[in-house]
Amino acid sequence: MVLAAGGGRRLGGRPKALLEYAGRPLVEHAVAVVRAAGVARVHVVLGASARPVRERAELPGCVTVENPEWATGMGSSLRAGLASLAGSGTGAALVCLVDQPGIGAAAVARVRAAYRG
Repeated sequence: MVLAAGGGRRLGGRPKALLEYAGRPLVEHAVAVVRAAGVARVHVVLGASARPVRERAELPGCVTVENPEWATGMGSSLRAGLASLAGSGTGAALVCLVDQPGIGAAAVARVRAAYRG
């Protein structure tokens, strides 16, 4: 699950999910990292700028989840993302934040491998 719902207050209201990193939006980079770590089903939680992110970012195969309560904080995005997994047979969730591009696929894969379900 990638949390990408924040309002970007410290960025003047620009959505972090659409900031460019390595030539593409951060949200695309985050999804690519999670997939490279071996996660097949990726849920992306959007909020403040959900429409522009959906319009500009390429998120094929991702489940996009809108958090209407994004302004209340990251906890509400986590709840929205976890709720989107209900009934899917998912036994665990790996959570990544859109604004941490320095965390690579190898680190995410190690966290994933540490899970003992």
